[in-house]
Amino acid sequence: MTLDEDRLTESITLSQAKELIKCLAHQQSLLLLSPPGIGKSDIVAAAAAEAGLACRSLLGTQIAPEDVSGVPRIVGERSVFCPPRVLLPETPEPFCLFLDELPACTPDIQKAFYSLLLERRVGEHLLPAGTWVVAAGNRAEDRALVRTISSALVNRVILLQVRVDVSEWLAWAEANGVREDIRSFIRERNEALLRPVPREPVPFSTPRAWALLSRAVDLAAAAGILDRELCYALAAGRVSCEDADSYAAWCQINERAQEDVLRMPR
Repeated sequence: MTLDEDRLTESITLSQAKELIKCLAHQQSLLLLSPPGIGKSDIVAAAAAEAGLACRSLLGTQIAPEDVSGVPRIVGERSVFCPPRVLLPETPEPFCLFLDELPACTPDIQKAFYSLLLERRVGEHLLPAGTWVVAAGNRAEDRALVRTISSALVNRVILLQVRVDVSEWLAWAEANGVREDIRSFIRERNEALLRPVPREPVPFSTPRAWALLSRAVDLAAAAGILDRELCYALAAGRVSCEDADSYAAWCQINERAQEDVLRMPR
């Protein structure tokens, strides 16, 4: 729990968010808010997979109102709105509907989601029983093209503030093949896992950035072109400048320590 301008803000970890999704999302809609790059989308997909549900996504910045409410067609003497397949598939099986970047939606898109979030309804059609509705997005202070969320939308969801937990990330990183040197660096310097979003459009450190850096270094190593200079260039292109410098220096120190161990007589 943190105190921000005399207001208490309760936050939860990603693993806690996953458990809440699994037990609540079939009846109530959830909105996960956090800084960018901490793994919200992955945790929603993981929760759905564990529940045996297909996960279908709508990206808030790339849809129009008719992508939610559907388009009209004439049936007899009446017009009927036909919802898109992603919201109402042909088979009545429950699924996980993930509304990504919901806070970035324009007001008319937010309004189109009202009945979906509260009543699980698209026009005249109800979502299949047991369907999850989970949304996610960044916060206004994250400079991620976030718009003001209407009070009507906020009142239709459980709004959860999600935080990064270093131990959780380290366990995830080990299970997902993130390089040992990066895991060891973060284990020693926890603050480097997530930095505030900078005012300038420059790289900054997030769990996603470190995971992608690990993959980039692995690819360069597999191609036989990795050296200290390239390793630093990759780090500087993915994480904050201060963390790139610290990571490069840390790798160099540990590399020398390993060389000293190899030189010791046995």
